[in-house]
Order: sequence, then structure tokens, then C-alpha cells
Amino acid sequence: MIYAEIWQNDAEPIKQELRRSGDSKWYRRMKIIDLSAQKKSVPELSSLSDVCLATVRDYIRRYNKNGLDGLRSGYGVGCPRKIPFSKEEWEDLLHRSPCGFEQLNTGSRNWTQKLLAKYFRLYHRITVSQPTISLTLKQSGLKWNRGWLKVTSPDPLYIVKRERIEALKKKPLKAH
Repeated sequence: MIYAEIWQNDAEPIKQELRRSGDSKWYRRMKIIDLSAQKKSVPELSSLSDVCLATVRDYIRRYNKNGLDGLRSGYGVGCPRKIPFSKEEWEDLLHRSPCGFEQLNTGSRNWTQKLLAKYFRLYHRITVSQPTISLTLKQSGLKWNRGWLKVTSPDPLYIVKRERIEALKKKPLKAH
């Protein structure tokens, strides 16, 4: 059987971490270590915390080897952002038409995430997935929404006529 070996100087920091933890995943890790030190078996801890046996063993081994730092190492850092664009650079790119980029070889006037991935591959030599593009846009504070169809006309009075129709739609109907 494998159990967490909590040393005397680690007991209080673990209790403090359990009390102040705002992250449920970190709390679960700490609780597994706490209960393991109380001689709860790996299968019991697995069913209590709803993680697989291998994960419980991994947490215990990492804690026994490096203490709390062993549980933290690499925890929650994720993959670094691969698209080094600022919000202003994103806005500049998205306001330009994809058909203006010769290497994209597209007649499209609207960006899609697939086109953006192709743009980064061809122009910046960065291979990124569509979810990475979406996440990077979100982190930059930009929303990725479906494009809306914009109806236009070559008629020079089109805008005036359109505004008149919109104004008529807003007027209440008169009862006869």
C-alpha cells in the first residue's frame, strides 16, 4: 500500500491550504494527501474524489518525493500562447479582407478560423489549431461571432430608402 508521508513541518501548511483553497482541483489534491496520511487506501480515495487509481497514486508519489511543490509543479500553467499578437494587431488583421493576401488564394471577404490558421502557417510560420485561435482571440478581449449578411445595393439612394423603411417599421399602426 502507498500512503502520503506528511512530515511534522508540512502538517500545518496542508491544513492552511485546505482552508483557503479557492480552486476545487487543488483542494482535491490536498484532500487526497490529507486522507492518505490518515491511512485511507488508494481505492477509497479514488472513489471519494472521483479520480482514477493511477491519478491518486501519482499525487501521493509526487507529494512524497517533493512535498507541496511536487503537487504544484506544472499545475495549471497550460501551453503558452503560440500567437504573439496584441489586441491592436488582431483588430488590424481582422479588418483586412482575406482575399487581399495573395498566398491564401481565396476569394473570401470574411475571415474564418480555418483561414486564420492558414494565414499564420503561411505568413508567420506558426502552426495553430482553430481552438487556439479562438482562445487567443478571447484572451485578447475580442469576440468571435458569426458574420452577419450585410445587404447593399448599387443604387445611390439605397441608404436613404432603407432608413425610410426602418422608420416606417417603428411607427405604430393606425386603426381605421
